[in-house]
Amino acid sequence: MLFYLLPYLLLYLLNVPLALLTAYIAYSHGQSVGRWLVVGLVLPFVSVFLAIAVAVRHKQRAAAARGGAPAPVPQPGEFE
Repeated sequence: MLFYLLPYLLLYLLNVPLALLTAYIAYSHGQSVGRWLVVGLVLPFVSVFLAIAVAVRHKQRAAAARGGAPAPVPQPGEFE
C-alpha cells in the first residue's frame, strides 16, 4: 500500500520547499507572502518561474521609475 502512495508523498515533499522558495522570492521583492505561498502550493513547478518573472518585472519598473539614475545601495539586512 505504501508503495502506491510513495510517488504522491515524494511530490508533496518536493512541493512544500518549492512553495516556500516562491514565497521567499515574492517577499524579497515586496509581494504578498501568503498569496505566493498559495500559488506555490497550487502550481508547484510553475510558480518559481512566475515569481522570478514578477521579480524581473519589478526591477525593470523600478529602473524606469528612477529615470536612469543609479539604484540606491541597500543597507545591510534590506532587500532590493
